Amino acid sequence: MNSISQIIIYLFVFTFSAELRAQNQIVADLSQDNVEISTDFLGAKILLFGAYDGKKGDDIIVVVTGPKGLVTVQKKEKVLGVWVNTQKVNYINAPKYLNISSNRDINKILNQKTRKISEIGLNNLNVRIQPGINISRDNEKNWRKALTRNMLKSKLWSLNENSVALNKDALFRSYLTLPSNVPTGIFNVKILHYRNSKLISKEKSTINVLKSGISAEIYNIAQNYSTLYGIFAVFLAVLIGWTTNLIFRKL
Repeated sequence: MNSISQIIIYLFVFTFSAELRAQNQIVADLSQDNVEISTDFLGAKILLFGAYDGKKGDDIIVVVTGPKGLVTVQKKEKVLGVWVNTQKVNYINAPKYLNISSNRDINKILNQKTRKISEIGLNNLNVRIQPGINISRDNEKNWRKALTRNMLKSKLWSLNENSVALNKDALFRSYLTLPSNVPTGIFNVKILHYRNSKLISKEKSTINVLKSGISAEIYNIAQNYSTLYGIFAVFLAVLIGWTTNLIFRKL
């Protein structure tokens, strides 16, 4: 962390330290709470920092959750020598982005029951399969593992234990990485302060991820005029194919 960031954090703590001691609260801020995605967007790194009224042995867990919605998991099989999608399962309330960070291993901070109730951990999320899809309980577990595996591979889910830095039981900082394929929407940020596995205080914030420039215009057209956008896309594909064919004929 550079000197400017350190100065900001210490000024932040000095301003709120009296309030923290009086109310046993946690106060946090983000280096940026708006992220604009343009056509050349390669990802973003956000600093989350703050102060808390801590004691030796206290823990901090940070959970950042993006918009929830439909996430599809597909199974590929080899048919006549070609890999094709043969089955799929839709999860209707899965977070399209999830980042969990902590100052040490989460299983040393919280027991399994608490992790399950609080939905802290990639395998503790209360995601549901779309109604009408009939699969056995054993297969359901396999599909659920595949969901986690796919989201980790795409860098849209991540578990970063031992990544939250604590200083003198009063300061904390963590970095949040947004990949280039991050979805747009409101991201909810929760900072949780635990003492002996008991929640002492928490703070909430949000990050707004939105498209900008020409990509925003294309996205808005696709969302608001989906039929016309589809017709235009088909027309453009036909036009490109016809033009390419014409060029090769002349050659």
